[in-house]
Amino acid sequence: MLKQAHEVGELAAEHAPTTERERRLAAPAAEALLESGLIKILQPARFGGYELGFGELVRVGQAIAHHDVSAAWVFCILGIHHWWGAFVSPQLQDELWGEDPETCFVDSFAPNGKAEPVDGGMRLSGKWGFLSGLPWARWAAVGAIAPAAPGAQPEYLMFFVPQSDYTVVDDWHTVGLRGSASASVQVDNVFVPTHRVFRMGHAMATGEIPGHAVNPGPLYRVSLVGGLGLALVPPSLGGAQALLRRFQERAAARVPLFSAQRQAELVLSQSTLAETAVELDMAEGLMYRYADEVTACGVNGEAFDTTDRTRLYAWRAVIARRAREANFRLTELAGASAIFENEPLQRYWRDVHAMGQHVALNYESALRNYGRSLLGLTPDAVLY
Repeated sequence: MLKQAHEVGELAAEHAPTTERERRLAAPAAEALLESGLIKILQPARFGGYELGFGELVRVGQAIAHHDVSAAWVFCILGIHHWWGAFVSPQLQDELWGEDPETCFVDSFAPNGKAEPVDGGMRLSGKWGFLSGLPWARWAAVGAIAPAAPGAQPEYLMFFVPQSDYTVVDDWHTVGLRGSASASVQVDNVFVPTHRVFRMGHAMATGEIPGHAVNPGPLYRVSLVGGLGLALVPPSLGGAQALLRRFQERAAARVPLFSAQRQAELVLSQSTLAETAVELDMAEGLMYRYADEVTACGVNGEAFDTTDRTRLYAWRAVIARRAREANFRLTELAGASAIFENEPLQRYWRDVHAMGQHVALNYESALRNYGRSLLGLTPDAVLY
């Protein structure tokens, strides 16, 4: 799988100019990723998935990011969807993957929609953004706060909508992660049958998962948000490691203007490179530990408590922050030639920076809520 990951990443890097221009992974790269089967790492075996573990997911995502961060992001997002899709009702799983196990879905957990119960299901309207991988999906899962039944209290729900019931809004014009094609969708007064409504808030609070009836394996006993959040980390770290490698290559040959020495011989470059390499090694170890812990949680049948969940939130936010800081530090030393479009270094920088803006990697929120938990206070975050 790692060999495949590097091949996909290399192909994506080769076609990066097309990706940047078209604001979606270039067709050869997207086709290679989907045909590789890598997104099936966490998919249930009953649908032809590999049903492996989070350690495999993060290492494959990291390997792809060593070449192209957008391709790694698409892999991780679609790959984690092949995991959490196993949590929904068996009937919906059959709709998603029964005829074609390769089918992908995208999601937006933002509760932006408006929904009301009707006979047999719910009526849904709204607009949602940041649906990464949209061109390659046949379904979209989107959020709303609404009563699941007439007279019930409003709760956090996710609605699965087929491609025919939503409109793509072509609004993905961004500084980074252009290849992720994370555009918006619009849904107007669409009927969603009850079996396509997932009670996200209830599942988070109780651990009651409809999909456990058909997917009893330990992989699907992992904390829902903890597993989802981990998928956001490998592209960031892998992209920072790629930038570090590229900086190292440039510094070996580059002679800064008005300098008599190669950059490799300058003390500041040496110490900054070393410090950054060590920090990324530490972040890598933390990412692998995160993957091991959530996998062990499922194997041992243990539920994470509030402090555990906020700790994982803090871990992924810290890893993403360290990746951004590493990119900034090295880009600052890379010189003016690093800003040109034909220099991969600037693309790594933009993509990792854009990724760090994700709400589930918010550094201030993550550290505040972990600190609150450590002090016996109730977290004020919703998703952790």
